[in-house]
Amino acid sequence: MLLLKNIFPINTRKHTYNLFSQNHVSTMFKYSNNFSSFENQKRSRKKLCYMKSEKIGHHQQYCQLKAITNVAAITMEDEKEIIIAQKGSNGIGIVDFFEGKNILVTGGTGFLAKALIEKMLRTTPKVNKIYLLIRAKDKEAAFHRVKIEIMESELFKCLEEMHGESYKSFIENKLIPIVGNIYEPNLGMDIITSDKIAQEIDLIVDSAAITTFDERYDLALDTNVNGPYQLMMFAKKCKNLKLLMHYSTAYANGEREGLILEKPFIMGESITKEKITSISPFTNFPSLHVDNEFDLVSKLKNNIINNIDLEQIMKNLGVERAKLYGWQDTYTFTKAIGEMMINNMRHEIPILIIRPSIITSSYKEPFPGWMQGFRTIDPLIFFYRKGDLPCLLGDPNCLVDLVPVDMVVNATMAAMAKHGNLQNSQLNVYHVASSSINPVSFSQIFDYSYNYFKLFPFVNKKGDKFDVKQMRYFDKILDVENYIWEVLSKQHEVRDEKELTKIQIRLIEKKVEYLKNFSKLYEPYLFYKGWFDNDNTRKLMGDMSEEEKRSFEIDVTKINRRNYIEKIHILGVQKYVLEGNRIN
Repeated sequence: MLLLKNIFPINTRKHTYNLFSQNHVSTMFKYSNNFSSFENQKRSRKKLCYMKSEKIGHHQQYCQLKAITNVAAITMEDEKEIIIAQKGSNGIGIVDFFEGKNILVTGGTGFLAKALIEKMLRTTPKVNKIYLLIRAKDKEAAFHRVKIEIMESELFKCLEEMHGESYKSFIENKLIPIVGNIYEPNLGMDIITSDKIAQEIDLIVDSAAITTFDERYDLALDTNVNGPYQLMMFAKKCKNLKLLMHYSTAYANGEREGLILEKPFIMGESITKEKITSISPFTNFPSLHVDNEFDLVSKLKNNIINNIDLEQIMKNLGVERAKLYGWQDTYTFTKAIGEMMINNMRHEIPILIIRPSIITSSYKEPFPGWMQGFRTIDPLIFFYRKGDLPCLLGDPNCLVDLVPVDMVVNATMAAMAKHGNLQNSQLNVYHVASSSINPVSFSQIFDYSYNYFKLFPFVNKKGDKFDVKQMRYFDKILDVENYIWEVLSKQHEVRDEKELTKIQIRLIEKKVEYLKNFSKLYEPYLFYKGWFDNDNTRKLMGDMSEEEKRSFEIDVTKINRRNYIEKIHILGVQKYVLEGNRIN
């Protein structure tokens, strides 16, 4: 059945009316006056970098100022006022917190961790050492990865311009590659290195993860569950550890509906069990036990001889187990189990879990539009631009929760400073998300994409120009399949000005089958019925000083969605992902 998008503003929808603030989106959008090119950004980036470094330097100097007064004349009330004033002016003390710290980072060459490392080095340059756990055969190979994937990355150009000729020595002094593997004992490090790191580090940043929706279950369990287990075992050896920060995902909340709170997962619980017991409290449903999942995988692998069969069997198993317990896919399921593992093992270790929603290109820092690899919504948008995805299996009014990578990084640093300073043995969860305060629907995303690709249509290597149509939405996979077939057939007929050949028909059949499976993979997110509470993140913003709010922007309500998609995100993906990988 064809689904129609809601033509009314999204914040008038009944079930979310009281939760959403007004999203001030300009109704008039003039490309000719406002469209900024990436070449202009590149030319102005150096100036922007120095402006930011001066602001941070001013903030550091400001924080060091102390009032000169007669100590003997200060009363108890005066002391209280001074403490309150200092707290209000200094905020959390993000810059000061990272000074002199030694940090261990897993997944350091990935999209999110790389952005975090860049921000730390740019805004808190007095951080001591950042140890990067790198999968490599030896130290030389590990250093080569850091050199190619970090030091020479476009993301670090701003930092390079700030430091000039001293950039290389600055980076080599700060970033220390360590050969290791997240899901091995001692994180794959040799004993001497492991002991040395354990004695030195103050903070752990865990960003290692497999993020493929339908990854093999055995591989996803290894990285997303066994990885946190091995990390927690190592963390217990770290005598000076002030905080362990773990990146999860807001979608680890699975098939929960309505307003989803920032609460931790407890070993044994599941979304299915929550739903069943909420309806029938005395109904039994099997608890989710990690050991059982590993045993199931081990027994199954021992009984399978053919590696070709193993690949698909493991993929199917992950989806089946996820669905059984109330999660969308293998990725979100194993990320939730990973959280359970951390919570179950933490004891006295202070834990911070950051759950971003769908992470997109940078909003402002170090420059707008930076991206690494296709993220969740990007395959949809860029299949659409080529005319390969004329319709979606989904609800056009379904909310899609997007948050730029630099805002995730800023929230991470602010939360780490806040809880690192407190050093209590709690587990704190933060949703870095936007759906409850600055919502946007899938239909809006594709309306904005339509606007852009009508003005700047995709042209392939042969010179064929693709004219996009308005996205259509269906709630049955058969309707999606039939419509894609109809559209692709017409495209070939118009282009070749003759009836389809047998070869063309087979090619279309293959493409339709691929897009049908692709649509089914995204189906849970295109009918998602939840939105994420971010009360902890809002409180965090309230703890920040005005200077910190400017230097570590986390207010997603300031994002003009249309402006961001049409003028920043699509351009960013085209420049940093498609052009860099020669994808067309």
